[in-house]
Amino acid sequence: MTQQTKPVSQHIHGLDGIRAVSIPSISFIILTWNSEGYLRRCFDSLIRTCTAEDISFEVIVIDNGSHDASCDIVEGYNKDSSDTFHLISLECNRGTTYTRNLGLKQARGEYLCILDSDTEMGEGSLTAVMNRLNSDRKIGMLVPRLLLPDGSVQNSVKRFPTMLNKLMKIPRIVFGVSTKNSDFYENFPFIKECEVDTAISACWFLRRDVMEKVGYLDENIFYAPEDIDYSLRVWLAGFRILYYPAYTVLHHTQQITHKKPLSKTSLSHFGGLLYYYRKHGGWLVRPRASKAL
Repeated sequence: MTQQTKPVSQHIHGLDGIRAVSIPSISFIILTWNSEGYLRRCFDSLIRTCTAEDISFEVIVIDNGSHDASCDIVEGYNKDSSDTFHLISLECNRGTTYTRNLGLKQARGEYLCILDSDTEMGEGSLTAVMNRLNSDRKIGMLVPRLLLPDGSVQNSVKRFPTMLNKLMKIPRIVFGVSTKNSDFYENFPFIKECEVDTAISACWFLRRDVMEKVGYLDENIFYAPEDIDYSLRVWLAGFRILYYPAYTVLHHTQQITHKKPLSKTSLSHFGGLLYYYRKHGGWLVRPRASKAL
């Protein structure tokens, strides 16, 4: 099936009569928090990619109370293209779930991309990404290959972790002691596309109908593990998660919790883990995607 990437016009009735509104093919939902060092490269890569492939798009930016020039940068792009860039500015840091949900609720595209502000579109065809999502309606989420600045492939997809798997990582994060990552795939990085249990939320591609069935992100989780929770919910809703290495995204990952393991954000991550395991189980035995289906 061929993906329609041209704008679709809808007619909206209002006090000023009937006006045509262009509906974008894809909506990018980007969360920012003191991200001024990354935003221009991220936005320019979206403009460059979508223009080259003639894809209509919108960018919805939710700012988490930044103290730098993040909002000014977004407003600058908004002045150049008010129909493409939109800013939702919050007074304080509201985490990752409530904020992204604000963007998802405003998104108009048939396809949705949850994207970190420290990313750049890389090699591959975005049109092919949308076509792949459309070719198999059981694909609920498609995730690209993430490259780190040094050229290595980020370990962005993992098995569902048990609580024990998570606890075993504490010595490495806090003390730098080498420990085994039991939730890693041994044969990663994958060369061909394949199904995976979970994917970090640096870049997710979804169809709108998937989000409508799975629902929004769980706002009981402030920062993490919202990605694990949503990945499991995608599987429980009868969809699959596809790792798609034919499309590459550059990720200048910041790993906030690893750099400051005792920070408020890191502690909220631990609280989110406790909530996740109370909600889904899997304290000692990980759920399997095939069993979820």
